[in-house]
Amino acid sequence: MGGIGFSELLVLAVIALLVIGPRRLPEMARTLGQLSRTAQGAWQTLKSEFQSELDQEHNRRILADTESLQKELKDLTQIEDRDESSH
Repeated sequence: MGGIGFSELLVLAVIALLVIGPRRLPEMARTLGQLSRTAQGAWQTLKSEFQSELDQEHNRRILADTESLQKELKDLTQIEDRDESSH
């Protein structure tokens, strides 16, 4: 589902041949191929940049959580040291 099968591709080719004509069809196919490659490249770049931003945000959250846990551990250790020294 979602893909173009051979029969759909054949129908599109016949329609394109009728609408565009046999002389302009190869030129039009090359142009569409170039546009498709350009669009795919732009999409891949966009996905890559978006994933990079998500990874950076994820790493920032992990760092903040780690720093918070370190502070809590330090506070607990200080409280425990005070309790031990008071006995």
